[in-house]
Amino acid sequence: MATLDWYVRAGMKLRHLQILVALDDLGKTGKVAALFNVSQPAISKALGELQAGLSTKLFERTPRGLVATPGGECLIRHARTLLATLREAGEELHAITHDAPGKIRIGVLPATAAALLPASLVKLKTASPALTVFVREGTMDTLLQELRSGGIEIVVGTLPRQKGVAGLDEEELYGDRTRLVVRPRHPLLRRKTLQWTELARYPWVLPPIDSLLHDSLMDACRKNGMPAPVSVVETLSVSVIREYLATWDAIASLPESLALRLDSQDVIRPLPVDLPPLVRPVGMTWLRSRAQTTSAKLLMACMREAAAEIVQSLPK
Repeated sequence: MATLDWYVRAGMKLRHLQILVALDDLGKTGKVAALFNVSQPAISKALGELQAGLSTKLFERTPRGLVATPGGECLIRHARTLLATLREAGEELHAITHDAPGKIRIGVLPATAAALLPASLVKLKTASPALTVFVREGTMDTLLQELRSGGIEIVVGTLPRQKGVAGLDEEELYGDRTRLVVRPRHPLLRRKTLQWTELARYPWVLPPIDSLLHDSLMDACRKNGMPAPVSVVETLSVSVIREYLATWDAIASLPESLALRLDSQDVIRPLPVDLPPLVRPVGMTWLRSRAQTTSAKLLMACMREAAAEIVQSLPK
């Protein structure tokens, strides 16, 4: 253990980490050699040095190329985080020394991208017009993977299923109930009373199985005696939901903040169906071990301001 600890702290070089990540991405030493403009034996030698120093085999050779071992996967995950942190340090140092604008990389859930994010970006750009913002949309699982690998700095949206996930910090911004929505002239809107059993007769747009909302929404439907819908499209894309509902008598679910805004624009109508809180509040999630940059702190402040305005617009 002492030898391994020494090698990780003092023997391992930045070049080793760069080569390790490149081997995982490209799978072949020849491609990595071309990327670094060195010979293939030089890449093989560097990998051999790394494996010898760690006393751990990092890759297996397969017909498809190099595949990381469990030990390799562990080191690659940390290497990606370290390289991302160094990249951020370089960008921030350049911004400080050259009085240049910074850069922030965030991950966002699609519904939040359509509701909270635009207002937050307006505030951010008002405060710092030259700040570059990179936005990645995705499911919570994919965004958390990118957060841990260093590809993004903050995840914005419905908080993860479990509070207190190891290594993560979070901040709640506001609670956002789920509403069932349809197009403005949907047949169900002509009904004075609405039974859950009637909803299954129509096409549905459901959150994907791997999303935060899917299981909770399906449980609520079952508890209210609604059979599973037969015609289903699975997506989190707000643009797809909007266009699909505009031309079809389908039913979808959206956060209340977004549903009310689209209702005011005559795009959709919420159905008079009460749902209990199905997911955790909207908030921000970040790695506890990574200090927030100046740009990240500014974005988070703008998120808090925009969230406070959304809270004021929601029904009491």
